[in-house]
Amino acid sequence: MTKFRLGELFCGPGGIAQGVSDAVAALRSEGHDIEVTHAWANDFDVDTCMTYRANFPRTSVIEKDVRQLDFEADLDEIDGLAFGFPCNDFSVVGKQKGTDGTFGPLYEYGVEAIEHFSPMWFVAENVAGLRNSNDGAALRTILRRLQN
Repeated sequence: MTKFRLGELFCGPGGIAQGVSDAVAALRSEGHDIEVTHAWANDFDVDTCMTYRANFPRTSVIEKDVRQLDFEADLDEIDGLAFGFPCNDFSVVGKQKGTDGTFGPLYEYGVEAIEHFSPMWFVAENVAGLRNSNDGAALRTILRRLQN
């Protein structure tokens, strides 16, 4: 059996985790011997973390601002990383400050986690408005950072 331990930054109420669970179930139904366990998840919003815990009770949810996380002390090793972009500054329903906003630059913590944990794979969730943020410069910068 192929096993992966998944860590999530900006986990929200568990959308990515549910997608992973659904994908694993589909793969298993096709005969693939795969398992993904949720090692840890992180978000700073109390209600969001409560919802995530209700949806995925066996996952360690660290309720803390990502800027306060100590990757070494707070988080276990992982094989895969998932993170959603904090959409406040990218979303078409927000002020669209992009990487010039308060939340836009937080994608760098996803990059830092990739550098720290060297996971076999990662998923970075897209958000509507990301492509056009900062006249397209935000997406180019983010892709460059992720490629590096």
